Amino acid sequence: MPREPASSPQWDVLVQHAGKAREWRLGELLDEPDRFADFSLRSDGPAGAGLLLDYSRQRLNGETPGLLTALARACGLEAARAALFAGEVVNPSENRAALHPEARSAKPGNALLAEQRERVVAFARRFRAGEVPGAGGRPLTRVVNIGIGGSDLGVRLLCSALGNEKSRPVDFVAEMDGVELERALSRSDPAETLFVVCSKSFSTAETLANAYSARHWLTAALGKDAPARHFSAVSANAEAMAAWGIAPEMAFLMPDTVGGRYSVWSAAGLSPWLSLGSACMNEFLDGGRWMDRHFLETPLERNMPVLMGLLAFWNQSLLESSTQLLLPYDARLKWLPAYLQQLEMESLGKSTDAHGSPIKGKGVAALLGVTGSSAQHSIMQWAQQGARASSADFIAVRDGGGAYPRMYSEALRQLLAQAEALARGLPQNEIASDPLAAHKALPGGRSSNIVLLERLDPRHLGALIALYEHKVFVQATLLGVNPFDQWGVEHAKRLAADPRTKPPLAELLDD
Repeated sequence: MPREPASSPQWDVLVQHAGKAREWRLGELLDEPDRFADFSLRSDGPAGAGLLLDYSRQRLNGETPGLLTALARACGLEAARAALFAGEVVNPSENRAALHPEARSAKPGNALLAEQRERVVAFARRFRAGEVPGAGGRPLTRVVNIGIGGSDLGVRLLCSALGNEKSRPVDFVAEMDGVELERALSRSDPAETLFVVCSKSFSTAETLANAYSARHWLTAALGKDAPARHFSAVSANAEAMAAWGIAPEMAFLMPDTVGGRYSVWSAAGLSPWLSLGSACMNEFLDGGRWMDRHFLETPLERNMPVLMGLLAFWNQSLLESSTQLLLPYDARLKWLPAYLQQLEMESLGKSTDAHGSPIKGKGVAALLGVTGSSAQHSIMQWAQQGARASSADFIAVRDGGGAYPRMYSEALRQLLAQAEALARGLPQNEIASDPLAAHKALPGGRSSNIVLLERLDPRHLGALIALYEHKVFVQATLLGVNPFDQWGVEHAKRLAADPRTKPPLAELLDD
């Protein structure tokens, strides 16, 4: 288990260093010779893939990274990393390993993961070849994914980011209000629609409510025997899938050692396999493995997930940044902020450490995100001039690959302008002649990273997601929290399911 950072002498050194860092002018740091060369890092993957991390706009000097890596070693990061990849128990509150890296392995050593990968690949191949018939004999051609949280956000992200004219159509239903379901069904022909019901426990209230309604719609159109041919499911609970009526050949299993927010690498990624195809998904897995190798084998000082985790810890725990922004400058990544909100806030949103003791300090920052161009007309006013300091991750793609390269280049120019404005600000004395100088001045001094992908393709997206998974693991180790449980969401679920519970909202609805 991770060691409490505040108990190490390295922590005291960093606290003193942070006190000095608050006085530094970030614009002056940026003007230092070789600033970009000294504070950037590249990871090269297979087939010309590459990720670049530019952290030159962080409040760092040449001493800071070494102090942070010393704290990471004192907190046992290297041992914790080894335990994660060895399949040891790293989720102590549930006495479980965390096998999401194993789930993307080329040949998973876990028998269940290996068997289910083969089944998913075979089923997707048949579906895309038109060889999965529905109740009336016509091939199933359209997918409706029913899930929520980790059973929804990852598969939405993949299909949104990687879908093209060759993709099979797929709709996503998560919300319990029936609106998404109604819209999905209105676009669907019952005779050609395959439902994928994804729930690790197969007891998720929102998912089952949507699944029951979809089943009613299907049986009304095709008869009571139709669901056996039109419903597939993914869960860790084989008995519950069978009891619900999922045919054995349509039921796919995931181990309980793969958390929901990490489950897109497992059979829970069935919908993208069906929509995008095996070639795409195999490259996605390969991208995740590339980042796994980098995280596992690269020294801490040149390790991209380690540096990102250390920088987040530096900003949030030592410089007291209360908000982290996630700003992808590519519309295909519009679901990335929501995906990473779950990953970061469900993993790190804890007030007790892995031993059950209160954590030191204020915990992690809230994560806000929206695609970058839209952010410039919404949250960037707050980011640039708000009274509370934030830090940001900008996500960019070097080669947009679209029909409008000049427009794409202009979007990247806007990204760089936002990052520079956050860092350097606009001092009031530089615009003193303007009667609105006090209103137009920007404080600056707000840190950011730029993560640059060579291309937005399956391999780069896989590496990007794994990068943030490992970044969260690093930050959790320094905080001393368990990133693989989420007890905070359970009590409200029980309240909602308890018929004796009648909160004020229920009284309003009854009226």
